[in-house]
Amino acid sequence: MQSYMPGLTFGIPQVPVIAVFTKFDQFKREIGFKLEDQCRDPALLDVEVERIFHEDYVGSLRGSPPFVRLESEYFVNWLACIVLISVLQVCTSLAGGVLNFLN
Repeated sequence: MQSYMPGLTFGIPQVPVIAVFTKFDQFKREIGFKLEDQCRDPALLDVEVERIFHEDYVGSLRGSPPFVRLESEYFVNWLACIVLISVLQVCTSLAGGVLNFLN
């Protein structure tokens, strides 16, 4: 019987994944332009951005890894930065445990 070790599945090391989407502000602008070209209500922008983002990007990720959406340096999303840092800390501690196990 195989014992459970964090970071290992059936004896195979698992690599933590964090999805980072850059230039999210540009993505929102492009969706806004498409809505304008289609003569649709610009008030739908946020709803349409979320729908397209989840259908086209997040939906194709396996296992729903944590993700952050980064905008330009002028639009710092502090919550996304905090989430990214905390996830990285957890992943680093798990990786350290795996590396210690392999030594």
